[in-house]
Amino acid sequence: MTRASSLRQAPGLAEVRHADHAVVLNLPRVEQQQSPYLFEGVAFEIWTRIDGARTIDDVAGELAAAHGGGAEEITEAVAAFVAELTALGLVERVAPLN
Repeated sequence: MTRASSLRQAPGLAEVRHADHAVVLNLPRVEQQQSPYLFEGVAFEIWTRIDGARTIDDVAGELAAAHGGGAEEITEAVAAFVAELTALGLVERVAPLN
Protein backbone atom coordinates (compact mmCIF):
# COMPACT_ATOMS: atom_id res chain seq x y z
CA MET A 1 0.00 0.00 0.00
CA THR A 2 1.41 3.38 -1.02
CA ARG A 3 1.04 6.19 1.47
CA ALA A 4 0.10 9.64 0.23
CA SER A 5 2.54 12.46 0.70
CA SER A 6 1.83 14.95 3.43
CA LEU A 7 1.84 18.70 2.92
CA ARG A 8 3.94 21.37 4.57
CA GLN A 9 4.22 25.09 4.27
CA ALA A 10 7.29 26.01 2.25
CA PRO A 11 10.36 27.33 4.06
CA GLY A 12 11.07 31.05 3.94
CA LEU A 13 7.50 32.29 4.31
CA ALA A 14 6.65 35.24 6.51
CA GLU A 15 3.31 34.73 8.23
CA VAL A 16 1.14 36.72 10.59
CA ARG A 17 -1.63 34.51 11.96
CA HIS A 18 -4.72 35.69 13.80
CA ALA A 19 -7.62 33.70 15.21
CA ASP A 20 -9.56 33.78 11.93
CA HIS A 21 -7.09 34.65 9.17
CA ALA A 22 -3.45 34.56 8.10
CA VAL A 23 -1.38 36.91 5.98
CA VAL A 24 1.51 35.19 4.19
CA LEU A 25 4.38 36.67 2.18
CA ASN A 26 6.52 34.37 0.05
CA LEU A 27 9.97 35.79 0.79
CA PRO A 28 11.89 33.50 -1.63
CA ARG A 29 9.68 34.79 -4.47
CA VAL A 30 9.06 38.30 -3.20
CA GLU A 31 10.27 39.87 -6.46
CA GLN A 32 7.59 38.00 -8.44
CA GLN A 33 4.90 37.91 -5.73
CA GLN A 34 5.13 41.29 -4.07
CA SER A 35 1.70 41.21 -2.49
CA PRO A 36 0.96 39.05 0.53
CA TYR A 37 -1.69 36.34 0.45
CA LEU A 38 -4.69 36.59 2.77
CA PHE A 39 -6.30 33.35 3.88
CA GLU A 40 -9.74 33.60 5.45
CA GLY A 41 -12.67 31.25 5.94
CA VAL A 42 -12.16 27.79 4.49
CA ALA A 43 -8.85 28.84 2.90
CA PHE A 44 -7.61 29.67 6.41
CA GLU A 45 -8.87 26.33 7.72
CA ILE A 46 -6.96 24.52 4.98
CA TRP A 47 -3.83 26.65 5.46
CA THR A 48 -3.65 25.97 9.19
CA ARG A 49 -3.94 22.22 8.59
CA ILE A 50 -0.94 22.16 6.24
CA ASP A 51 1.53 21.15 8.92
CA GLY A 52 3.86 18.54 7.46
CA ALA A 53 1.84 15.65 8.87
CA ARG A 54 -1.54 15.80 7.12
CA THR A 55 -2.33 14.68 3.59
CA ILE A 56 -4.95 16.17 1.28
CA ASP A 57 -7.31 13.39 2.36
CA ASP A 58 -6.68 14.20 6.03
CA VAL A 59 -7.45 17.88 5.51
CA ALA A 60 -10.54 17.11 3.45
CA GLY A 61 -11.78 14.61 6.04
CA GLU A 62 -11.42 17.14 8.84
CA LEU A 63 -13.28 19.78 6.82
CA ALA A 64 -16.05 17.32 5.96
CA ALA A 65 -16.41 16.43 9.64
CA ALA A 66 -16.48 20.09 10.66
CA HIS A 67 -18.81 21.38 7.95
CA GLY A 68 -20.58 18.39 6.47
CA GLY A 69 -20.79 17.85 2.75
CA GLY A 70 -19.62 15.25 0.30
CA ALA A 71 -16.15 13.93 1.05
CA GLU A 72 -15.34 13.50 -2.65
CA GLU A 73 -16.30 17.09 -3.52
CA ILE A 74 -14.39 18.46 -0.56
CA THR A 75 -11.33 16.39 -1.44
CA GLU A 76 -11.41 17.71 -5.02
CA ALA A 77 -11.72 21.31 -3.80
CA VAL A 78 -8.89 20.91 -1.28
CA ALA A 79 -6.69 19.27 -3.93
CA ALA A 80 -7.34 22.14 -6.35
CA PHE A 81 -6.53 24.76 -3.71
CA VAL A 82 -3.37 22.90 -2.66
CA ALA A 83 -2.32 22.71 -6.32
CA GLU A 84 -2.60 26.50 -6.54
CA LEU A 85 -0.59 26.94 -3.34
CA THR A 86 2.04 24.54 -4.64
CA ALA A 87 2.33 26.41 -7.95
CA LEU A 88 2.84 29.64 -5.98
CA GLY A 89 5.61 28.02 -3.95
CA LEU A 90 3.70 28.25 -0.68
CA VAL A 91 3.25 24.51 -0.11
CA GLU A 92 5.47 21.49 -0.62
CA ARG A 93 4.73 17.78 -0.59
CA VAL A 94 6.66 15.65 1.87
CA ALA A 95 7.46 12.12 0.78
CA PRO A 96 6.06 9.46 3.11
CA LEU A 97 8.53 7.57 5.28
CA ASN A 98 7.20 4.16 4.23
